[in-house]
Amino acid sequence: MTINEPDADQNPKKVGQTKTAESPTALKTGRPTRDSLEPARWTIRGVETDTRLTIEKAAERSGKTLGQFFNSELREAAANVLKKEHQPPARTEDLVGDLFEKIKTELRESQATELQSIREAIEKRPASLREWLFGKRS
Repeated sequence: MTINEPDADQNPKKVGQTKTAESPTALKTGRPTRDSLEPARWTIRGVETDTRLTIEKAAERSGKTLGQFFNSELREAAANVLKKEHQPPARTEDLVGDLFEKIKTELRESQATELQSIREAIEKRPASLREWLFGKRS
């Protein structure tokens, strides 16, 4: 034993224990160690009652338990959020290419609509000034 280590019988420190701020010698017990292989239970704080009821109804309608529902539906939703197409670009400059393509497409569609309107107007115009003034001869 070295000089800095306390004797085991004087102050045995167990796993999960830390010294508290009030007393450096008093030990605070942390979570107990788990002896079973059962999955750990956990709690989500701050979930509103309406949200919980909605999730419970959705799980029930899909024929799943809450755990199954979280494992399938919410995992899928979280994965979609993490996909690149759902994430905003890191910089504003990354938006320029997409915005340019969108504006170019909208401009082409607008030009095509205008051109079609002009063609239809040309087809309907009178063949001569006389026809325009007096109408078609019968």
